Amino acid sequence: MALTLEWEPIQNLKDDGAEDLLFQHWRETESDLDRVPLSVDWEWMKALEAQKMFHCAALRRNGRLIGYNAFQTYRHIHFRHTLHAINDGVFIEPSERGMAGVRIIRGVEPMLKSLGVARIMYGAKLRARTAGDLLARLGYSHTENIYCKLIG
Repeated sequence: MALTLEWEPIQNLKDDGAEDLLFQHWRETESDLDRVPLSVDWEWMKALEAQKMFHCAALRRNGRLIGYNAFQTYRHIHFRHTLHAINDGVFIEPSERGMAGVRIIRGVEPMLKSLGVARIMYGAKLRARTAGDLLARLGYSHTENIYCKLIG
């Protein structure tokens, strides 16, 4: 079974079922489902993509979309000489997990490096218990915690 990982235009991913994967991802990891509804801004993603500030890698098995790893890339305001890739989301269909998780994380590293990225940053939601463990095993350091508060 052929597993591929490539940058793809967001419109291709949308046409191939990315909305279903995003919905699964939201249901699995979001802690405030009732107050933070999923409402994907496809046009904003496309605009960022046109500016080379959004990149999404599609994970496919035999051509079928089974996962994605998306990043916003930009020069950080505190580190203007260093291109950062901030993970927007990484998800694999539950039935396809396992080594595909390693593939989707390790596989984007050379892809991002070829774009000039020097630092990759992932967030690991607490509801996605194994994500942080996997990132640590793949050489990522736990460098910060994020705290959220709903105010509206």
